[in-house]
Amino acid sequence: MTLEKTFQLLLPEPPAHLLEPERVFGGKPPFGRLERWGTQLSGELRAEIPLLGEIQFPFRSRIVQEEEGLARLLVWPQMPADGEPQFWAELSGLGQIVAGGIQYTLNLRIHARLPEGEKWGGKALRRMAEAAFERTVSRTLEQLGS
Repeated sequence: MTLEKTFQLLLPEPPAHLLEPERVFGGKPPFGRLERWGTQLSGELRAEIPLLGEIQFPFRSRIVQEEEGLARLLVWPQMPADGEPQFWAELSGLGQIVAGGIQYTLNLRIHARLPEGEKWGGKALRRMAEAAFERTVSRTLEQLGS
């Protein structure tokens, strides 16, 4: 299952924070761990999902400054195909210095591998888990804009 969402955010951050997303988003839901080494950003998004508990979605991105006052966040590198966790995320976007702070356009893709149900009860449970997962993740991601 894959969920995709694009967010437009205007945050009252100083221009110096354009290349420091760990300072802008660190410690704010839905982000858990968020660290930067040079241009590489890694971290996790967290969501409490009914029937599944707290889920962590690890991601890795790279920050590229395109010009003064404009930076792009690229998905990098992809999670390895043979070592994919059950849940993971891809985070990309654009940050731009504007009057009043930094304008962000964030593109988020959440991946979840849920087990297939073999009988009708297992299939119904999977559909309920998927619906709960989608609702909860969507609500959690909306917190970024508030």
